[in-house]
Amino acid sequence: MEKKKNISNYCACFIDLLGQRNALKGQGIIPITKTKKEKADFDRVIIESVGAIEKLQKLAQEFRVKSPSPFSQRENLTPEEKTLYDEMKKVVAKQQRWSDGLVYYSSLETSVYKCPMSAVLEIFMLAGLLCFLGLANKRPIRGAIEVSWGIELHENELYGAVVANSYELESEIAQYPRIVVGQQTIQYLDAYLANPPDTDDKLALYNRNCAQLCKSITSIDLDGNIIIDYLSESFTKNFTNTDSHELYKLAYQFILDQYELHKSKKDTKLVLRYTWLRSYFNRYTQLHA
Repeated sequence: MEKKKNISNYCACFIDLLGQRNALKGQGIIPITKTKKEKADFDRVIIESVGAIEKLQKLAQEFRVKSPSPFSQRENLTPEEKTLYDEMKKVVAKQQRWSDGLVYYSSLETSVYKCPMSAVLEIFMLAGLLCFLGLANKRPIRGAIEVSWGIELHENELYGAVVANSYELESEIAQYPRIVVGQQTIQYLDAYLANPPDTDDKLALYNRNCAQLCKSITSIDLDGNIIIDYLSESFTKNFTNTDSHELYKLAYQFILDQYELHKSKKDTKLVLRYTWLRSYFNRYTQLHA
């Protein structure tokens, strides 16, 4: 008999690599390349499409492997509590590949995981880093984080409302290079912050501190949507540190170049989006100078 699959609440971030539709526009079967130029042109298409998504997936995996826990209470625990803490810290966000993007996700089932907020914080961190670095590398992404029910059909294969809702936020609300945070996610964080935990309960305190850090790296964008504020003082202090200065310069130059490009093409929609993005970066000029 097949093992019963459990439905539970999940936090998921749907990330989309922008520009892939244009990169693949007009493509059909593999062309017959008779000249060096024809071969070079086709190779360029492969680099701009397949190469770009492979680079995103590789970068995302490197972040997951190398990024240390940004917030730790381990030194405050007793030897007995450290054993439980180490077991709890095994909970990390999973990565699911998805066409020209990827999904970070983790179960929020408290009967299984003692500290689900640990993985939620990891999702927030990874999404913000990828968005910031994507602009610096001239490979912009957009994404959305939401909390809803879901089911893991197979290992690293999530299905359910959480996928549909995070995808809808990404495709319909995010619009330009940013990470939108859904209302149900904010409500989930607020639930941890509503009542201060017993200070003797270290794991409950850690959950709450992770939720507080997640809230501290969000802000309200110009259209009223909540976003990952990867240029904020809190995100810089906890995640990017001194690397933020060089990333900021590279990303800001890319934004200016994109604004001028779309302005020359009279693409009002993209001009407006990069105007918003430029405005966001301008608010943090002094912090990242």
